[in-house]
Amino acid sequence: MSDSSSNSNGGSTPSSQWKLPDGIEDDIEQALIKTAVGATVGGLLGVIMFRSGGGSRAASVAAGVGVAAGSTFERIAAKIKTEQQA
Repeated sequence: MSDSSSNSNGGSTPSSQWKLPDGIEDDIEQALIKTAVGATVGGLLGVIMFRSGGGSRAASVAAGVGVAAGSTFERIAAKIKTEQQA
């Protein structure tokens, strides 16, 4: 019985030439940290400042996440600009 799912190079999977850009792990880690901090701080401020609720707490969390996303974008854009100038 032959295995129809194996390929012509002995059944091993071919290596991919695709890889993540160098240093992207740092950007992803910073984005996750900033998002977690932004959501937490936004949530806490929403609880402290907007006790009545009415969506204001969720808006505060969303603002925190938005700040984190903007900060991450600026970080990556600055890195790309620096690499293009070099």
